[in-house]
Amino acid sequence: MRQKNDNPPAEVVVVGAACLDVKGRLPGDTVAGTSNAGDIRISVGGCARNIAENLARLGMSTALLSAACGDDFGQSIVRHTERAGVDTNHMLIDCAHHSAAYIALIGNQGQLLLGVDDTEVITAITADYILDHADLIHSARIVVIDANVPLDAARTLLEICEQAQVPVVIDPVAYAPAIRYRELIGAFYLVVPNVVEAEALSGVAITGVDQGMLAAKALIARGVEIAIITMGDAGLVYATPTTSGYVPAIRVEVVDPTGAGDALTAAVVYALLNDVPIDEAVRLGVSAATLTLESAETVRQDLTLESLYAQLVI
Repeated sequence: MRQKNDNPPAEVVVVGAACLDVKGRLPGDTVAGTSNAGDIRISVGGCARNIAENLARLGMSTALLSAACGDDFGQSIVRHTERAGVDTNHMLIDCAHHSAAYIALIGNQGQLLLGVDDTEVITAITADYILDHADLIHSARIVVIDANVPLDAARTLLEICEQAQVPVVIDPVAYAPAIRYRELIGAFYLVVPNVVEAEALSGVAITGVDQGMLAAKALIARGVEIAIITMGDAGLVYATPTTSGYVPAIRVEVVDPTGAGDALTAAVVYALLNDVPIDEAVRLGVSAATLTLESAETVRQDLTLESLYAQLVI
């Protein structure tokens, strides 16, 4: 494990995957069963790590609890994340597994055709690892977890946060992790699934905005304080115990969809920690997602609060 530093406690602790993203974009028609010309980019990613970097770029003091191997990939992940302003000193360096990686195949309209996720190293995030960082978690204003984290570790994290009265946010990541976390979902303060993940968590089939709102309210009924369901080109819906709403998507030319949802989650967390009302917070989230869709990078390198407000949806 890396040595801890003497930095002040982080306002946000983010727990989950940190990986290398390999993204291939196909410019037009393809031929199956053979190589196709395209554009390949490599960047640092991982759901939790992306959220942490976005928060750091917005000025939040952020620490990352994750695992990586000490190989070249792992060192690249750690170095890039440090340079972005995230405290990586609590990360676990474990070479029982290679560093996590994600491969995305993107169509010529910027749509995700297929993703392959290899995050086996995240099994190193155990309940004991979480307990070792209980003081860090206790001192946070909020904790964000992605659903790559094993359930035993998540349960321990939730127990620590309940004792310390620290709210916990979850990004469900994908359909299979969302199914795993369904039994725990009522323990989370904020959940930000897409349509597929929301169906897994709520049991509500979503075919449009109205059904999306029903799913969001179903999550609230299970104990979630804020439910935000992203619906791609249709925008998003959100609900709390006292309010609900719909925000349309901002129309842009999509360069790369990777990381857009993570940017949205980070912007909403930032806004809530700064006492921004939920109606405005979700609009800032849409702005962050839109800026990320326009970027070839998994995390927008020039992300600022000013850039979020520059295209805020009214």
